[in-house]
Amino acid sequence: MFFSPQEIAALIQEDQPFLDLTTRMLGIGDRASVIRFECRQAITIAGTELAGQILTSCGLVVTESKPSGASAVAGTILLAAQGSAQAAHSAWKVAQNVLEYACGIATHARQLVQAAQCINPRVAVVATRKSTPGIRRFAVMAALAGGVLPHRLGLSESILVFDQHLAFLGGLQPFLQRLAQYQALVPAKKIVVEVQKTEHTLTDALTLAQAGISGLQFDKVAPASLTEIAAQLRATAPHITLFAAGGITLANVRAYAASGMDALVTSAVYHAEPADIGVEIHPT
Repeated sequence: MFFSPQEIAALIQEDQPFLDLTTRMLGIGDRASVIRFECRQAITIAGTELAGQILTSCGLVVTESKPSGASAVAGTILLAAQGSAQAAHSAWKVAQNVLEYACGIATHARQLVQAAQCINPRVAVVATRKSTPGIRRFAVMAALAGGVLPHRLGLSESILVFDQHLAFLGGLQPFLQRLAQYQALVPAKKIVVEVQKTEHTLTDALTLAQAGISGLQFDKVAPASLTEIAAQLRATAPHITLFAAGGITLANVRAYAASGMDALVTSAVYHAEPADIGVEIHPT
């Protein structure tokens, strides 16, 4: 994923707004050095390309880099570079933070995918747009490395109708009355509607399916209920796309994978524990 020189510079400047005072005080900035980033646990690698850009921008020459998406055992060198001690110390924590957070997300993403697909090889695990504000592109980059694609990157590229939208139309029935008009406005897009967990969940879902809606997303509906709902919907609309969302984690992803949904929508991937990445810097 592309990060501009301006974005790289901003990451570096956040950590070093003026200078590296410690390296300057010690008078070691001009010494030749090597910097290496090593994982201390088994991980799915992510962020090495971005971290490499940071090293290069600080004046280092990258000599080794493992690709995002690869698996690594504890002790693997993920990234290495050489250059001045000043450059190495300037890049150190910025690149380490990128690797720790990105590898943490990617590792958790792969765990979610593997857990779900061992139950249902055809189910997709996709990520919401509920990442920490300001880091969506970074978070998506890391999730992709672990095999989790975005469900929605933002409001501009897909259509998902919530109750909050229907409230302005007067409810579900007025929406359905205009469905053909809406579909004509966006012929290249699927119109997906979220169905809430209420006493009317199944009734609303069947009504929407019979009206020809492209997809349904079920929010916080238990896996056992989804199994029954999916069976009835497939009989009514075999080609409808079904999404489960809300509270899907590694603890319950297998149950949701067995429910008959086509895709499992989760935010859990973005809240993964950072990976443990060690950094070694020494003179040459």
